[in-house]
Amino acid sequence: MTKRYPDSLKQIVIDQYKEGLTAKSICAKYGIARSTLFLWKRQYAADETGQMPRERYLLEQELERFRTENMIFKTCGCSPVSPLAERLSAIDTHQEKFSIHALCRVLQVNRSTYYHHAFRSPNKTQLQIEDEVLKPLIAEIFSKSKGRFGARKIRSKLMGLGYTASERRILRLMKELGLSSAGPKPRLNSANDRQYQYYPNKLKRNFLTDAPNMVWVSDITYAKVGMDFLYLCVVIDLYSRKVVSYSISEYIDTALVTQAFLDAFHTRNPSTSLVFHSDQGTQYTSFEFCNLLKQHKITQSFSAPGSPHDNAVAESFFASIKKEDFRRNYYKTEEEFRTAVAEYVEFYNDYRPHQRLGFLTPNQVEKEFYNSTAG
Repeated sequence: MTKRYPDSLKQIVIDQYKEGLTAKSICAKYGIARSTLFLWKRQYAADETGQMPRERYLLEQELERFRTENMIFKTCGCSPVSPLAERLSAIDTHQEKFSIHALCRVLQVNRSTYYHHAFRSPNKTQLQIEDEVLKPLIAEIFSKSKGRFGARKIRSKLMGLGYTASERRILRLMKELGLSSAGPKPRLNSANDRQYQYYPNKLKRNFLTDAPNMVWVSDITYAKVGMDFLYLCVVIDLYSRKVVSYSISEYIDTALVTQAFLDAFHTRNPSTSLVFHSDQGTQYTSFEFCNLLKQHKITQSFSAPGSPHDNAVAESFFASIKKEDFRRNYYKTEEEFRTAVAEYVEFYNDYRPHQRLGFLTPNQVEKEFYNSTAG
């Protein structure tokens, strides 16, 4: 076993050597080897700054230890007062970068405790295994929706892929993944003092139909584009909640709604029993538009003044596109806005599950209808 000498003895030996005693006499007096004497001389002899090499070495070692501890605190994201499970997990995660001894010292975990955790911890539970399968699927669905889907819609998409998970579990996994869907923002309502005359409400809030192209609903909204506003008019089939057409213009006039209607009519070619429902805006009550519908033998229906719930389906679509797109993006040009609306309408019709449709998409509902009536 290597013999250890106190620092005080080493200093006495060095001082005597400096005073003129021979190395031979000093080694004989203290029972040390000649090489040991000269090693102590190198280690304990002060340089021109008055600092000994060994002291410098020890200071450098201490500084390096402080640097390592500081880096561990920054990297691990926990501290000695964190729950033990968090500290053990941090050691598991960062043991490739730092030594286990350093991690245990900094996080104040007994090494025996950590080794017991590392070598005796149980295998992953079935729940943890399933979570690892669900997480990438949830992330993919969330990404495809461009951050628009919450736990409920993600759950319906997972069920479509053959996976079952509760909304609470999906919320937990979304939180672990750092995913959060866009929430609603407050909006200001403006009063409209226009004097209304009587227009019939044929729909009377009956939003259920037996087939496509029986009732279409329409409405107009706006979005800020650059320093101006653009207006969006949509036509929605009440059976499938599908956006069958839309038009965009810088003017909120009859031409805006006429274009949306004609696009829908030429695309769908509905029967003459179609009902077209809207609010009582001047665009819909104008002689030009009313006459257009009469020419196509289409019955017109209107919401009561100040009753947005009479046209709840169109209002619901606008609430969705504003929450999931308009309020999350800034459009500099009309081209950017048109591209965004086209993308969202396709997303809404073909990918976004609809609660009222049993979490099917509008396109799926229409496909099922036409398949069931074929032949």
